[in-house]
Amino acid sequence: MRHTVDSVFADARLQRAFDFLARSEGTIEADQIRLTLVPAPPFAESDRARVFGEDLRRLDFHPVIDAIGNVIAPYDTFGENPVVLAAHLDTVFPISTPLEIRRRGRIIHLPGIADNGSGIVALIWVLRAAREASLRFQRPVIAIGNVGEEGHGNLRGIRHIFNAPPWEGKSCDFIAIDVGGLQRITQQALGSRRFRIQMIGPGGHSWADFGRPNPVHTMCSAIHRFTSASFAGKQGISFNVGIIRGGISVNAIPSDVIAEVDLRSVNSNNLDEMEAHLRKVVAEIGGAGNVEWRIESMGERPGGKTSPQAAIVRVAQEVTRKFGVEPQLDIGSTDANIPISMGVPAIAVGAGGASGGVHTSGEWFDPTNRVFALQRLLALVAALAGLA
Repeated sequence: MRHTVDSVFADARLQRAFDFLARSEGTIEADQIRLTLVPAPPFAESDRARVFGEDLRRLDFHPVIDAIGNVIAPYDTFGENPVVLAAHLDTVFPISTPLEIRRRGRIIHLPGIADNGSGIVALIWVLRAAREASLRFQRPVIAIGNVGEEGHGNLRGIRHIFNAPPWEGKSCDFIAIDVGGLQRITQQALGSRRFRIQMIGPGGHSWADFGRPNPVHTMCSAIHRFTSASFAGKQGISFNVGIIRGGISVNAIPSDVIAEVDLRSVNSNNLDEMEAHLRKVVAEIGGAGNVEWRIESMGERPGGKTSPQAAIVRVAQEVTRKFGVEPQLDIGSTDANIPISMGVPAIAVGAGGASGGVHTSGEWFDPTNRVFALQRLLALVAALAGLA
């Protein structure tokens, strides 16, 4: 591995690509903002997919859009056992979210600018730098701008890819590019389960019908009991009630209420425990509150782990150290969950810079030193695919 990584870094073409990236930060930043300003909530990514595809065509790639909206572009051809780079096109924000830029020094404030504006612009510019330097690879390299990573998307884009890969056979090395940072190498997939809970009552007037079953009161009681459970302090888990909605007026007893719940853990037994407790609490509190109730699964992200000894992880660590940074193996929920769960060598890496406020209206991205992550990504591809 040392010889492979060293020889890649010694290649004059790679160094030309590095120089090209270093000279291009201003244009990279402009492209990132331009792409982020195209709204792309889950199930409505088509406008951003079109813009992403047009960018690739201008670089003399030949992208295709598959049946559910993924944009797929081989560097040369599809072939067998490719290195696959994927960045999700969608954001967590609904279509109504105002997309207004604010700046503070180099920091850009804009919903989606980091997650995943930084990832999709990284993918485009790594391909562009490789083309500019006339890099050729021994293995196929395939770029994917995928749909459906966030929220209700439930990783549908990458699920679709791995159900019927556009390359020959099933084998590949998979790299998801997601949010900023340089040192992170996510090789453990954080599993999650998501549920929609509905409680239904007769409704009524807040005065005249006071005392009738109130689904909101009952839902709040259920949420309180669930979040007060004994597992709440356990390491390696999280739970979140992300949405509560229902009712029509402050002076009307609601006829129904919905809550959406996200459960996460690195351990499937923990997920089983949390799900069982959630179902028990909803049944008990719903029955005591004399409301109808139901629980619907909204999706599940499988967990798993790419071994730290796998070639893709070891090469990623070695390449990262070339930039004077000690890599950190990490746990996360990304598009890499799907191939990891299937035993396919897969990781997720950051797109450089720094970021914060992700999944909030105050999301920000600082592009300072972004170039090192772009160079790291290109070197990683070159080391895995081999330079021809």
